Parts: sequence; structure tokens; C-alpha cells
Amino acid sequence: MQSGLFGYFARSLQSKRRRQAGFTLIELLVVVTILGVLAAIVTLSLVGLTTNAQAKACEQEYKTVQAGLDAYMANNNIDSVPATAVAGTSDMTSPVLLYNSAPSATAPTYLRNTPTQWAYVWDATGRITQIKQAGSGPTVPAGCTVSGG
Repeated sequence: MQSGLFGYFARSLQSKRRRQAGFTLIELLVVVTILGVLAAIVTLSLVGLTTNAQAKACEQEYKTVQAGLDAYMANNNIDSVPATAVAGTSDMTSPVLLYNSAPSATAPTYLRNTPTQWAYVWDATGRITQIKQAGSGPTVPAGCTVSGG
């Protein structure tokens, strides 16, 4: 047995260890509840981020297609293009080829290296007027709209 101040602290710590061997049920429930609330907050914020990212990707693709259509018109030295309908439907009168998987000097590609995810409708002046779902492709995100200009 130890004596003095050191002995007092040693006995005090031993008695506390015997009394409390683990966490109480209340302490565990509080920790689990806090972790659940934090997980819910993170999950909800991530869902909002992905929805916003899809809309931004759609808007960026719209701008790319508009730039490709403008480049098509400039390359062919034309002021108007045939107004088109959604790709893959029966009312396509004169499709304008903006993407070419094997570009050449006589048949360039006016878009980046992949076809688009959505279908675009434009007027005779070459301004995109509508974005639609292309065939069995992804639906157009809610935040993706044609900007005026």
C-alpha cells in the first residue's frame, strides 16, 4: 500500500475505474444521435450539389452546341440554317451535322470529341430555341434552360 499524496491519487483512480467500466446508455444514444444528424446534413447537401452539377453540365453543353452551330455557319459562309427538329424524329428535314466521328478537311467536327447528351432545336438564324431529351438519353435537368441572346 502506498502512502502520502501519491497513494491517495492512486487509490482514487482505482476506485473510479471499478465504478465506471464503460459508457452509459444515455451517452451512447447522444453520440449516435449527433452522428445521425451530421450524416443527414451531409447527405442532403450532396444531393443538392449533384442536381446543380447536372444543370451546369447541361448549360455548358448548350453553350458548346451553340458555338458549334455558329462555327458551322461561319465555315460554310451562310447566314441561315434549316430549322431542325429533335434528332431521331420523323420531322427532321435537313439535319445539320455538327459532330463527325472521323473529321477531315472537307467534313470537320464542330463539337468537342463526343456527341451531345441532349437534342437541340434551333431557328433559321442558328439560335438554339429548345433543349429536349434525345431518344433514350438522360432527361434535361430542371435548371437547364436556353438563355436569351
